[in-house]
Amino acid sequence: MFKKNTKHLQPNMFGLLNSLPETMQDKARQSKEYAFYNLIFRRIDEQIFSVLFSDVKSRPNAPVNSLIAAIILMNHRRWTIEELFNQIHFNILVKLALGLDAIDDIPFSPATFFNFQNRLHKHFCNTGENLIETVFDRLTGEQLKA
Repeated sequence: MFKKNTKHLQPNMFGLLNSLPETMQDKARQSKEYAFYNLIFRRIDEQIFSVLFSDVKSRPNAPVNSLIAAIILMNHRRWTIEELFNQIHFNILVKLALGLDAIDDIPFSPATFFNFQNRLHKHFCNTGENLIETVFDRLTGEQLKA
């Protein structure tokens, strides 16, 4: 069952960024990861990926914007999957890039990550539609307009 992730839109007053000292908050807000959060993560249209999920009421999906953003970061930074998960677990800036608001927030498990990638691949094989490319096209179009 597809469910849109909006949890990141209302940060906790005692959340990750707000719990840092003010000088660290300023540095975090000036980081590439925070820019990634604002320019990429927040603008990922999760609805594009609803075709990958069942219409039947069932357990909701992991946050699609987190999965897509993780794939983008992993490829951009040339991380292995193990490095990606280490970054998600222990790097505050990566957590901010993925819209996470607590030190113990983990948006998905390795199994969920692999299953999502398999769904993307299967969808591409069945339809010829590359959903990641669709996201990039839309993001690029928005940024060109801006």
